[in-house]
Amino acid sequence: MIVAVVGKGGVGKTTVAALLLRRLLESVEIPVLAIDADPSSCLGTALGIRVERTLAQEREALRDGAGRPASMSQAEWLGLKTEEVLVERTGFDLLTMGRPEGPGCYCFVNNVIRGNLDRLGRAYRHVLLDCEAGLEHLSRRTAGRPDMLVCVVSRARMSAETIQRSLGLCIELHGALPQRVDLILNGFEPEEPWAVELAQLAAGNLATFGRVLAIPSDPHVAEQERASRSLLDLDAATPAVRALAAWEAA
Repeated sequence: MIVAVVGKGGVGKTTVAALLLRRLLESVEIPVLAIDADPSSCLGTALGIRVERTLAQEREALRDGAGRPASMSQAEWLGLKTEEVLVERTGFDLLTMGRPEGPGCYCFVNNVIRGNLDRLGRAYRHVLLDCEAGLEHLSRRTAGRPDMLVCVVSRARMSAETIQRSLGLCIELHGALPQRVDLILNGFEPEEPWAVELAQLAAGNLATFGRVLAIPSDPHVAEQERASRSLLDLDAATPAVRALAAWEAA
């Protein structure tokens, strides 16, 4: 299944994506393809992975015609390069998309990327997608239709309004929301009145969240990030990891 993590920039979406990946690995819901579809390309850092090459760089090279043998089609060449930029780890692989498109038409290349991602994703039990703020990647239809949305909201009211707009966009693109839409309140204690209000605002009249989880502020997460250490190595007793212990993909 495709699990898309969405939310306004700055809400801790990449941190949540890394912690969800940790949860999938702990639950032996493997293998997982983790796709960093945010132009800031921070998921690798959150996982302690040095990313040498992105799919966007290979896309630019394809458009420039550099390095492709005449005997190989563009689709075949980009398919090969997609697998080359994968970073393999125990239980999961990481694919970093890189920056958005530059000037010019990318229709053909985006179609090739989508086809390769569809093909690649079938080799994994789950695909975990760290989206751009506001579902831009889904709006360009290069990531497929998600089976599950995990919406991340911070303490700012605007973050909940962004989720409401994103849910509307998903309905516009696909005709309906996925069967499951979860909400993660990042930086909250359970049952805070403000958390309840933001959850209602994020849903609007569009959605009923399947599961609402509050993640408290966790100094251990901040320390891992400052030290550029993987969030997968967090102790199971830390507040953020404990808060997500009940989350399941299926």
